[in-house]
Amino acid sequence: MEDVNSDLMVKLGLAEGIFAGRVALVTGSARGIGEATARALAFLGAKIIIVDRQVEEGRAVAASIRKAGGQARFLRCDLSKVSEISRLIPRAQAVFGPVDLLINNAVHVSVAPLVAYDLKEWEYTFAVNARAPFLLIKAFLPGMIAKGVGTLVNVVAYEGSPLAAIYAATKSATRSMARSVAQEIPPGVPVYAFSFVPGIVDTPLIHDVLLPQMSQVMGLPVDVLQAGLAQNPGYPGLLPPDHCATALVYCLAHAEEYNAQVADPFDPLQRFGVINVPKLEAGNLRAMDVAGAVSQDIKYYLQGLTDLNHDLEKRIEVRTHELQLERARSESLLLNILPREIAQALKERPGTIAQRFDQASVLFADMVGFTPLSAEMTPEEMVELLNMIYSFYDTLTEKYGLEKIRTIGDNYMVASGVPRPRPDHAKALAFMALEMRDYFKGADRLASDGVNFRIGINSGPLVAGVIGHKKFQYDIWGPTVNTASRMESHGLPGKVQITQATYELLKDEFVCEPRGTLEVKGVGEVETWFLVGERQ
Repeated sequence: MEDVNSDLMVKLGLAEGIFAGRVALVTGSARGIGEATARALAFLGAKIIIVDRQVEEGRAVAASIRKAGGQARFLRCDLSKVSEISRLIPRAQAVFGPVDLLINNAVHVSVAPLVAYDLKEWEYTFAVNARAPFLLIKAFLPGMIAKGVGTLVNVVAYEGSPLAAIYAATKSATRSMARSVAQEIPPGVPVYAFSFVPGIVDTPLIHDVLLPQMSQVMGLPVDVLQAGLAQNPGYPGLLPPDHCATALVYCLAHAEEYNAQVADPFDPLQRFGVINVPKLEAGNLRAMDVAGAVSQDIKYYLQGLTDLNHDLEKRIEVRTHELQLERARSESLLLNILPREIAQALKERPGTIAQRFDQASVLFADMVGFTPLSAEMTPEEMVELLNMIYSFYDTLTEKYGLEKIRTIGDNYMVASGVPRPRPDHAKALAFMALEMRDYFKGADRLASDGVNFRIGINSGPLVAGVIGHKKFQYDIWGPTVNTASRMESHGLPGKVQITQATYELLKDEFVCEPRGTLEVKGVGEVETWFLVGERQ
């Protein structure tokens, strides 16, 4: 999209689509900071309502956003007039639906000593800079709270601007308004309000309004005044509009962190290494003429803004919450790999974990006919089939409190009685095996594809432990495990084959059919049975 700094967005972690479904109303967006912000939000998926009194420029911005594939609509409004704002509000709601991003960016500023201002100029400046944001927030905030999503931003100015007293005063009021609104939003409702002070940005406001007026009042050349104004932390001159807008959009994307605060572009830009802001000591300031005071006052104010206005407790609270979420995600991933008891033991006592279990049972399941079928499948079809079957197996391991050990290809391995010993270890595996059998019998897709199952179970002592240092794996070893694997590989399609050790544990509660003696490689002769079902 035209005038959008996509590389900077990537650097700040702003992904396309993060504002998809959001509706943003940006005042003063026909040019300057508002225009750049509208374009950036549209690039990231938001639907944009351009509000300005400049008709030709506003329509051009909306048209260019649409041409680039975004969604935008221009609505003309003179924000100094209450009647026009009253007409704007229902029109804005009707364009894309409820507004949930409100950026009060429109501004009126004039340069003169305080005693030179008349009441009319004060009233007009107040109407645009303070009254209009009040009316728009009053109109859109209830809908945001009801919907449970929304962000309000008042673009403000650094305080105490020489030769712009009424401008600075109205913007200070707007800053206070945003902080008050943030405190009034009901607890737990994800609607946020903050202020944003942009610095000295390379916009038409600077070139067409401020510099000419200051030149006339001070009697100094425009180029001299521009050099004095161009005092942004980390920049050699005026702040590029796309840098300012991208930083503002970053703050919108992290609105919870900035809630009730005064944000600025230099904090995120410095945090992500876009700029380097040297420390400015207050003692270095010296008495100057008005032009010099403007530049140094701006520089000092902006560089100290984050420290002065950001509520550290809020930042800590947000960061702590993010850390807790990340810890929960890590915990969830760890529990997908290791049993809960083993994961806890590893966290408390890093090192080798190995246990011997005198009584446990092991089940191996294999899909008969899968190998030739997989040769005819696409990779996507093969993974989809395995995922369907293994997901069902996983629900059974959870249902019966068993421990999935691993999958290898189309082979599934699960243990009972580890790492939590249980007297009914064989019984639990028997119930799982019978449900696996019924699943294959009832799955038309598996039957039509010619896929069947083969299951083997054995019971006895084994060793369990964790192997690996970077990629952990909980595994089991011993003759009991090897024999269980042989019961599967020496079994018959559609059958659950068990050893005598398992049969002795199940015979009173389950129907078993003798198969006879098998010669098992590495084990010798093994008496085997087929598990038929539960006794009625």
